Amino acid sequence: MIAHWDLVQCSREWHELKWGKVGGSSSKGLFVKSDTLLIQVLSEHIEPFIYNPDGYVSDDMQRGIDLEPVLQHRMSKFAKVEFKNAGWLQSERCSLIGISPDGITADLTVSYEGKCPQPKKHAETLYLNDIPSDNIHQCLHYFTVNEKLEKHYFASFRPECDYPLFVKLLTRETPINLGTKAKPVVKEIGEWAELANTEALELEANLSLALQQLDKI
Repeated sequence: MIAHWDLVQCSREWHELKWGKVGGSSSKGLFVKSDTLLIQVLSEHIEPFIYNPDGYVSDDMQRGIDLEPVLQHRMSKFAKVEFKNAGWLQSERCSLIGISPDGITADLTVSYEGKCPQPKKHAETLYLNDIPSDNIHQCLHYFTVNEKLEKHYFASFRPECDYPLFVKLLTRETPINLGTKAKPVVKEIGEWAELANTEALELEANLSLALQQLDKI
């Protein structure tokens, strides 16, 4: 895995490096049997990168940006490690996948993904004592991209709350359900990460075929 330590997240260079790749936010597509993710990646491979410095930033997004350094400090104290910034972690196993970590140690063995949600979402996370279902694939993607990773923390942080910090630890041995409550599909994270890598390599092959077909038009 290649760590781009000096790459600033949300910069032009960061957006350009991520162009045409599968990051954490789109990683759920690796587990969906459709062409949606392939078409998304293909669309970025057949058009030039365009940088929009004035792209839309919602209030929630800005809140996360503002609280990010505070949360990183809290997580470093919680995990008793020093989390560093890295713009992008690039898989060497598959050129199409990577992730932008919220924090990771210098030896690449411990990382965390932090969210700064609205009151209802934070309260639900506290009440259920679990990672929200819409964040679990992103956490899994850390293990898919980074084969050195041993521990990963999910953090929900809301400083206004009486219970401001929720943290859940994941390892490669942690079982997670990627099915539903009614029809659970449970495997250890290490197994899911291996399946995700297989799907990513298949996506890479299908992208190559699609580009070859387009060249014949």
